[in-house]
Amino acid sequence: MAAKGASLDAIAPNGLSVLRDLDETIFAQVANSGYPISHFHLTSANGYSLARIGATNGNNPELHTVLISRQRLWDCLRDHVPDTAFADRRSVSAVTYDNYRPVIRFSDASLDLEADLVIGADGVRSVVKRAVTGDCLVDRHPPSFDGMVGVGGFIPSSLLPKDEPRGRMTITFGAQGFFGYGACTIASQSNHFAMCTAPMGDQAVWWSTYETSHPPDTRNFDKQDIIRQLQKRHAGWKDPVIQEIVADAAIDSVYPTWITPELPTWHAHGIVIVGDAAHAMQPSSGQGTSQALEDVQVLSMLLAHYLERHFSQSADRVGRQVPATVDEAVDQASEKYFELRRPRVKRIVDRAKQMGDTKRKKGIFEEYLTYSILWVIGKLPIDSYTKQLYNDLPVNQVKKFIEEDKLHPVPLYETTHILWD
Repeated sequence: MAAKGASLDAIAPNGLSVLRDLDETIFAQVANSGYPISHFHLTSANGYSLARIGATNGNNPELHTVLISRQRLWDCLRDHVPDTAFADRRSVSAVTYDNYRPVIRFSDASLDLEADLVIGADGVRSVVKRAVTGDCLVDRHPPSFDGMVGVGGFIPSSLLPKDEPRGRMTITFGAQGFFGYGACTIASQSNHFAMCTAPMGDQAVWWSTYETSHPPDTRNFDKQDIIRQLQKRHAGWKDPVIQEIVADAAIDSVYPTWITPELPTWHAHGIVIVGDAAHAMQPSSGQGTSQALEDVQVLSMLLAHYLERHFSQSADRVGRQVPATVDEAVDQASEKYFELRRPRVKRIVDRAKQMGDTKRKKGIFEEYLTYSILWVIGKLPIDSYTKQLYNDLPVNQVKKFIEEDKLHPVPLYETTHILWD
């Protein structure tokens, strides 16, 4: 059975924590729709085991990383949003301003919409980002191709080793790139709630990355040439599972990696961007979905806080940073969102770049140096970065800020605002 094209998301423990805070039912539905990963098994192309890297938060009970198809994740979230909240088949051409208020313009003949708040979750080629960074029609900070392309697909889990441990994802490094595979579905009736491993279902996933100087045309590429390159790239790799997968691979899609440059701001006068629109990062971070979830949680909490202060009849407005209008409340929440989120996201982006470099082409010295570094990492206890990532959650930072802000509001003369240029 040939491998088919895949689109998969990994939701790390910090991302799952956001879903659990949002709604226990949504959390359970998403968690139980995916495959819980307890660890990553790192190996070398010549067949040596290098490291076992944990994929849980280490708490009691533990939260595991969950692999879930992007469509299934969408379906789980969509189940909890009323139909009336959607405007299907309408493409946004631009977000502009009219009397300092955001206006959404559509590609068809639909009437423009004026809004108190526009949130752009429209990906790496965000239309909304243009308005945030100063030009409604031109992207002043376009995404850049980082030189890496991914291919992958779904396969029967019967191709995995007969003694495949529950919760394992195998990742192999070599001179010509990177290869990963593992189960991605659970057996029926396995309600694990991401707190334990589970029996694998009948589907697994594989993916490979390679380095190239030019991004491929994702709509028009030579599928057979990509397959030949895949087989050539991994020829001689010792893992028999990899050899069986690439021998019968069928590739429908290619996935060039596009990175959002560091932006000067994520908001401007009633417009905010989240997720990849604000900070598309390398897949090696394993944090794309989780960081988008954190963005939305932080922004929602701050909007609720500042809007509550605006509408509160008992608010002391004398010399205090109490929003006089809804627009001001939105701007203050957006500014604090950027202030609180940017440092954490930057740490993740920087770490992802370091990990992403291990997937590039290497000479013999660089290859074995990579193996040595990964072997040493595997001998160490959970590193401070991973521990902080999974356990020092932004929700706690926001709760602390809100509590302190309610007790000691910042005087008006100490506030700053980032204005739209």
